[in-house]
Amino acid sequence: MKNLLERAKGSPLDVVTNTRSPIGTIRLLSPHASQIRYLNFIQGRWTDVRRFSEVNSGPLPLLHTLEINSDMEFGLLGLDDPTPPSLPLFNNAVNLKRFILRSRISPFLNHFVFPNITMFEFSIASEGEEFRALELLNFLEASPVLQKVGMRIMTIISLEGVAQGRIVTLPDVQTFSLAVDDGAPGYELATHISCPSASSTSLAQEKRAELTINGQDMFTSPTVALWNTIARQYTRRPVEAVTLKIDSSQDSIIECDLTFRSLDMTTLGLRLEVFGYLGVGDEFQMTSEDITLQVFSQAFRIVRDHPLLPNIKHLYIECRKHITDSVRSRSMANEVGRLFGSMGPLDRLTLHGCDLRLYLAPFLEFPEFEDMEQPIAFPPIRELKISHPSTVGNEEEYMAAIAELAKSQHVLGVPFGRVTVRGQHFPTATAEMLGPWVGEADYRKERYTQAYDE
Repeated sequence: MKNLLERAKGSPLDVVTNTRSPIGTIRLLSPHASQIRYLNFIQGRWTDVRRFSEVNSGPLPLLHTLEINSDMEFGLLGLDDPTPPSLPLFNNAVNLKRFILRSRISPFLNHFVFPNITMFEFSIASEGEEFRALELLNFLEASPVLQKVGMRIMTIISLEGVAQGRIVTLPDVQTFSLAVDDGAPGYELATHISCPSASSTSLAQEKRAELTINGQDMFTSPTVALWNTIARQYTRRPVEAVTLKIDSSQDSIIECDLTFRSLDMTTLGLRLEVFGYLGVGDEFQMTSEDITLQVFSQAFRIVRDHPLLPNIKHLYIECRKHITDSVRSRSMANEVGRLFGSMGPLDRLTLHGCDLRLYLAPFLEFPEFEDMEQPIAFPPIRELKISHPSTVGNEEEYMAAIAELAKSQHVLGVPFGRVTVRGQHFPTATAEMLGPWVGEADYRKERYTQAYDE
């Protein structure tokens, strides 16, 4: 290594170290520290990072990117020597532009000061340890020229010491994302950060939940006050689109992705992996349909209770789970009725991969949908898109129901401007059936072969 470094002469160096005791590496690199352009600690412990910074205390004029990653065995900035440094770490890297910090314990953010960085990527994932949001806010405030910020905080968030009205403004940030798993405290943290020039923002709750036989509230929704604050700070236009996707990779795991968007940026995402519960001796085993019903019902409730719901113009629903039990199907159809009954006029409704029985119940003569608790009454819809439903069989009956839906909208004086149907088994006379009741009918018989991106 010494020979290679001498051959490099004055060339910029990209350095990646994964040794747990890099004192020898530090000694070798010290005469060439001013040449380092990229520095990556793959297994960065507190001792290693601090020692490297203190030994190489001379100017680091070329250092452009500093990356510190978690050590899977000891934890980032480990527990081997938590003594804080006397000076900020790498404070001689005056031209640093990119700072990436991935941690498994509290990462001593208050010991890093980089006023000229333009990109900050940060993640912490620890069990049971609190993360002090005050340190993060102080770090962001001391980095005034940031342009891109991505943060993922998968631990308990403490807002101790954060003044109630404090807002850290990042005037140059174009892309901002914050993912948390701590529910309302995470959303409250978001209200202390403002990115007035951002063209893309994402606030997400990522959560893994175990669903018991008694059910539980899997979605931790922020209060109306938090919603309104987030809307003011992170959107320049109203939230106008809702996307709900429910899928199952295994029988006992349901994945749910619920996203609220304005036309120019993502506002809030709720991403959950829900596990079923298996009781002693399999006595209380929850089926995949039980879990789907719970996730479906709670997700629809969150959309229905959204304080900004009157602004929603685009609703996309994708639920790749066909429910065979008639009682559960009826319950899910009731949830559809409650949601549609609470919505105003829509520019577009998209149903992709869905069980059409749940949405066309009023127009289907199926016994399980007689005398429903909440009859489905569609709001005025300008454009209806149906693609690749999960319903198998009775395609002609479903197509006739779609035509009856179109006719009912026409009779009410709010006809569909356009109806688009995509599927493999719908009858070829689909367009003709819709023609009298809609402004434009578009039907294409096609096989579904790849992920559908709305």
